[in-house]
Order: sequence, then structure tokens, then C-alpha cells
Amino acid sequence: MKTIVFANQKGGTGKTTTVISVGDAFARLGKRVLIADLDPQGHAAVSMNMDAEPCVANWLMYPLFNNQPITPEVMNQWIRPTRQANLFLLPGNQMTAKAQRMLTIEDTPINYINDHQFAIRRLGFDYLLFDTPPSTGGLQEMASWAADLAVIVSSLDYLSADGVWGFVEMLKVLQTEKRWRGKLAGILPTFYDEQTRTTREQMTNLQTAFSTQVFAPIHRATLLREASAEGLTIFQKDPTSRPALEYEKFAAQLAKLD
Repeated sequence: MKTIVFANQKGGTGKTTTVISVGDAFARLGKRVLIADLDPQGHAAVSMNMDAEPCVANWLMYPLFNNQPITPEVMNQWIRPTRQANLFLLPGNQMTAKAQRMLTIEDTPINYINDHQFAIRRLGFDYLLFDTPPSTGGLQEMASWAADLAVIVSSLDYLSADGVWGFVEMLKVLQTEKRWRGKLAGILPTFYDEQTRTTREQMTNLQTAFSTQVFAPIHRATLLREASAEGLTIFQKDPTSRPALEYEKFAAQLAKLD
């Protein structure tokens, strides 16, 4: 199973849309995919016309209150199928924030989430995708340490770019102090608009700073907002649209990375 974390230390960058789109793209290739929504807002479920539930919180807190590891049978009761074959969701809600505070109180180590992926692996998933909260405070760091690959999703504005640098610095700390063995897959620019000088400048800044680690951008598209409002993925909404083709290409590039 390959684990990929999607993150930025700023919200509103298109991260949830990206996670769902990549998950759907993988699923359409016949891969079994689980999206774990670690953001307390629970937007992954809402974006797929599903209920936000405390399933992530149950998963995170189970080892704290039970003197036994999570079995695949227990894990499976919190996993929800979506309308797309092969695509599953471990939904979250505001209870995720309480779980994070509990983990902080218990002083759980950086490898906590990684150690509790075992039951998920036993369920036969090919990919585990983490949608993380924008703020630091535990879950973003733990999910990143558990990941084989990290993708920074960055809208092309100044504040989002600042969030990119913050997350990169965090990854450096994980590598040097916590022996993280994953790697940065790259940065995915979102909300790109060739007609806007600011987005062109920010795109150039990212390419200058990170060179070959910047993926082709996802263009700003009303269709993406419409799909989310209707509880559809972009592939369910219009698989031939430009954003669908852009996410399909991005997912194919991710699939090739070790």
C-alpha cells in the first residue's frame, strides 16, 4: 500500500478537491483507494454527498481506550464506500479535533498514525490518501511521517506560498530529527489563471524555488465548484473537461513515483 499525504499550512488551496480527484482517478484504474479525512471540517464527505462522521476520531482513539490493536474487522466498520467503485472514505468531523487534543495530552509519538495503518493494509487497499488540516498541531505531522509521498497543494497567492514554505520546513525537521523515510513528491499549483498577473508570478516563483518538483497547474474552473456543490467528483461531473484531464495527468504522474 502506498500512502500519500496532501497538505499545506494554509486552508482554501483546493486540497480536498485534489485528494478526491486523485482518489477517483486511481479508482478508475482499478486500484482500491481509501481517503482518510483528517480535517475536522469533514469536507471530504460533504464533497462526495456523504455524511461527516467521527470515523477518523474512532480510529485514532481506539488504541488509547482498548488494550489491543485494531483488527481489520474493527477498522472496516468505520470505512464507507462511495458511489465510485474502488473508492472508499474514512470520514471525519469535529470529533477529529477532540481526538487530536487527546493525542496531544497522551503525548503520542510521531509514528502513532503510521503504527495504526496495519489494519488498513490488511484490508487490501492499494492507496491510502490523507487529507490533512491546514494548521499544525499533531495530525498533519503524524500523517506526513506515515506517508511515502507528500504533495503540497498550493493555490497561487502569497499566503498559500507562505504555507508551502512552512510545510517544507516541517518536512525537513521530520527528516533530520524524526528519521522520516518518505519524500516530497512535489507541489501542485491550483486555481491557475493565465490572465491574472499574480498567479503567473507565483507560478514562476514556485518553479524558480522548486524547479522540477512543481507539477503542471490545475486551472481555475467553475466546473470544480459545481461538482463539489453537487457532491460529485470532477470525473463524475465531466470526465472530458480540462480539470478532469489535468487531474488525470497528475494522478498518472503520482502513480509512477516510488
